[in-house]
Amino acid sequence: MEILKWGILMFLVLPAPFLLGSIPTKYMGETKRTPAMAYVCGWFLSFAVFEVVAIPFILLKKSFTAVVIVYTGVIAVLLLYSLLFLKESIKIYANGFKRQIMTMPLLTKAGWLAVFAIIGAQMIYAVMYEYYDGDDAYYIAMAVNANVFDDMYLRDTYTGYSFQLDIRHALSPTPLYQAWLSRLSGIAPAAVAHTMLAPVWLMFMYCVYGQIADRLFNDEKKAYRPMFMILISVWMVFGNVSMYTAETFAMTRTWQGKGLLAGIVLPALLLCFLDIYEGNVSRGTWMMLVCVILSAVLATSISFMLIPTLVGLAAVLICVKNKNIKTGVSMLVCLIPCLVLGSLYLMMK
Repeated sequence: MEILKWGILMFLVLPAPFLLGSIPTKYMGETKRTPAMAYVCGWFLSFAVFEVVAIPFILLKKSFTAVVIVYTGVIAVLLLYSLLFLKESIKIYANGFKRQIMTMPLLTKAGWLAVFAIIGAQMIYAVMYEYYDGDDAYYIAMAVNANVFDDMYLRDTYTGYSFQLDIRHALSPTPLYQAWLSRLSGIAPAAVAHTMLAPVWLMFMYCVYGQIADRLFNDEKKAYRPMFMILISVWMVFGNVSMYTAETFAMTRTWQGKGLLAGIVLPALLLCFLDIYEGNVSRGTWMMLVCVILSAVLATSISFMLIPTLVGLAAVLICVKNKNIKTGVSMLVCLIPCLVLGSLYLMMK
């Protein structure tokens, strides 16, 4: 039975995001249709859908079971839809991988092996030397409350007593997403976060940085990509100069909303900006940007101020550089879900 539970959990965090990611990547250029990009898009799509599905149930004070049923149904439909063009995606992935391997110099191959070794060691370290942060008293406890009492943000996480709706956190339901993983798999929320999400979301983070490297070092500079990844991964290891650096959050508490924002969402936002800056933006890129913005809201309520500021500034700079106001307007349109939720947050606060 335990093997079955862990198998379900592994399916939800490994193949499922990869399959979901084939939906937005379907509408991207062939050079951007890679397994890593599909995995990145899949996670952000799942976060965005959970944010959209869960918020009405939270504000109406419905049961967590209702969220589980509806969200699981939506994800199941999306997974079935992704299977329609999975064969095409796999063919593109295989051709791209074969082409890169054939043209990649031996030194570059050695560099990528070093990258995989460093990241693999960090993933093992994340499980073998688990770090129990004080904020787990909120994040893990909220996931436990949702599973045990079947309500959402209506109990004090430190006592379990009934409480008014916690609007400060209610619009950023990262713990409930983890509670969903726990409910479907039968694995305790603490084990989901520390044993599974800690290494998996670390790999997810490096997939985002790998895509950034792909944009920064393209064509004749692509041999520099493994060096960039080695520098980033080593930087993460030695970034623990205080409790509050992005590197500390990424390496020690990625499963918490603030760690998710600092370590994964903000780099993914930069990735979207790089794609938009290149011009000829595809529908898949706009889908990705909307999903990343909603994922930021899922992570933490500070996104209501931070994300519009970053996207607005990037829109102005890209408009000036590319002399194309239409692109900037489209970026601002992608902010509408964040602005609507932010306005709702201020009204209820």
